[in-house]
Amino acid sequence: MEPLSPDERSGPASCVRLGAVSQPVAIRAAGRADHAVVLRFHRDLYIRHRDELARPDVIPLLAYRDLDGTLRDDVEGLLSGRDTRVLLAEREGHAVGYITGHVEVDPRRVLTRKGVVEDWFVARDERGQGTGRLLLDTLLEGFRRDGCQVAESGTWAFNDGARKAHAKAGFTEIEVKFRKRL
Repeated sequence: MEPLSPDERSGPASCVRLGAVSQPVAIRAAGRADHAVVLRFHRDLYIRHRDELARPDVIPLLAYRDLDGTLRDDVEGLLSGRDTRVLLAEREGHAVGYITGHVEVDPRRVLTRKGVVEDWFVARDERGQGTGRLLLDTLLEGFRRDGCQVAESGTWAFNDGARKAHAKAGFTEIEVKFRKRL
């Protein structure tokens, strides 16, 4: 995956209307120095947000023995991976969301090069202002530059907000997974 150009790494990527005042939202590539910020968002997504959306009986089906360790390992891998892209959205110098992704190649497919959106999260008070869509569009543009012919993303079946956001962004729901505790 090609690194972001200097224009993509800094500066306002868009302006989002907040009442009568436009506040710039900057999208930039996250680096190792952003580990704590990315970890905070990762925890918010996989613990707090999950717990707000999921029924209590579903949470054990998603559980890890050491979730904190798993999340730390995930973030370390995301930030050190050659083939991963981690983007942060910032407003007035404060991180308000993130998105991660990577490219996969499968020569057996008709569309051989696929951009995979892994994690996509925006702080609660920032939602509905276009920040999540800006993160997604920036990641998808990177996938296009990397020669991807298709993008893939997933979410929890119980995350209606994310399902609606994906549909609004032009994604087609093609697979649903099921789990059952034995």
